[in-house]
Amino acid sequence: MNFRKLVHILDKSPLRKHVHIPEGCDIDSVEIEGMVCDSRKAAPGLMFAAAKGDHSDGYDFIEQAAAKGAPAVLCERESAAAVPQIITPDVRSAMGCVCSLLHGEPSKKMTMIAVTGTNGKTTSSFMTQAILGHAGIKTGLAGTVVYDDGSRIEEAEHTTPEGADLQNLLARMEANGCKACVMEVSSHSLVQGRISGTAYDRAGFTNLTIDHLDFHGTMEDYFAAKKILFDRYMRNNWQAAVNIDDEYGRRLAKELGKRAITYGMLDESADFSASIKNFSLDGLEIEVKAPGNNGGRGLKLPLLGAYNVLNALQALSLAWSVGVSVHSALEALEKMPQVPGRLERYKIDGGGTCVIDFAHSSDGLEKVLTAVRPICKGRLIVVFGAGGDRDRTKRPIMGEIASRLADYVVVTSDNPRSEEPMAIISEILSGVQKHDAPYSVTPDRREAIYEGLDMTGADDVVVIAGRGPETKQILKDGPIHLVDKEVVEDWCRLRGRRLL
Repeated sequence: MNFRKLVHILDKSPLRKHVHIPEGCDIDSVEIEGMVCDSRKAAPGLMFAAAKGDHSDGYDFIEQAAAKGAPAVLCERESAAAVPQIITPDVRSAMGCVCSLLHGEPSKKMTMIAVTGTNGKTTSSFMTQAILGHAGIKTGLAGTVVYDDGSRIEEAEHTTPEGADLQNLLARMEANGCKACVMEVSSHSLVQGRISGTAYDRAGFTNLTIDHLDFHGTMEDYFAAKKILFDRYMRNNWQAAVNIDDEYGRRLAKELGKRAITYGMLDESADFSASIKNFSLDGLEIEVKAPGNNGGRGLKLPLLGAYNVLNALQALSLAWSVGVSVHSALEALEKMPQVPGRLERYKIDGGGTCVIDFAHSSDGLEKVLTAVRPICKGRLIVVFGAGGDRDRTKRPIMGEIASRLADYVVVTSDNPRSEEPMAIISEILSGVQKHDAPYSVTPDRREAIYEGLDMTGADDVVVIAGRGPETKQILKDGPIHLVDKEVVEDWCRLRGRRLL
């Protein structure tokens, strides 16, 4: 798009801005194909959005981006760089809108589905994509684990991409023939305005539990952040699938009124409900009640955990609301592959089972251990830590939960970041020591996983919690490659075992 045309389009938008054209710039010759917010990715044709980040200010890298060929800049004050500049008060919240217009507003060309909440977003999103795909609707995916543009799947950088990255991804989805997009929307992204330029036809609310209070401060502020999605970013005859087993979900459903599609396992008045009939390490046998299917239908869900029944109900209700039959949706759920790092289970040749999960909050850890406890015939062993530079209040709570629900606890590192691992571990131990479960401290995560696996007997289950499918462990000196599943595979090779 020509720079002059972009300015003309922005003049018709509500974006607050003014334009700075350095002397000698011929804006009619400036062509823009997309946008980046990382100066290292700057290149000819890609406008640079000089956003303020958590640790740096993009304004300081404008001249570097221009030197690499960036034809124009979105920034918060005029720069000496000899490229045309669009000046706006908050680049981080504006770049999504500008980049969306550059790409012809791709979100308007797809059915957009957002999933928000503390836990369950990833699994629910994978399930929704699977159901829509089974129904013949090509669907892109953006979330904590991967970005899927309909042609290529890549490892995700953030739960919700930065505004420019999100619009570039949506543009690729649309170009690759996706008719729908399912994406996780984090509370951070809502507060920071990362989804500006995007509007949604459907939204799902999983739950709200203690997490991210280092960012939000209070649960009320956390809920208000989630509510931004429903207050500002929905369009047309939108609807929202809401978990009414959750206290904040009940509150949200009441506020949304007729736009809410309710689901749950505790309240039979919910539009979609289910009950568990049987469970094992192979999965769950459940009975689902849905509109037009009040007699109930059996479903064999190849996943562990009662909370995954709720994730399935959300995916089912979202898909039903866009026209997918209940029968087709349940068929897709029965064929669900394992979601990476979400109660991902493997039986070990020679006995024992390993479960890898992303649970990194007190609620998440409790749900995982509660899900595994009833189906564990032997000892339940848990290997976990807590992230550095994150909410410290949850550390002793996680320790207490681990020692209360598991038979043996191995406390280790998660992603310590700038903190000392033993300082984090000591805070976890203040909770672990409230109960009598035996425990050990092994700061090196690889060694800790080996320790947990070494003590796993034929009927035992070892839960490796906290990092799920993450590929890098973030240390004070920088990231190192570490994938929990790969560590398990390495242990198998060393011990002459294999995963089944």
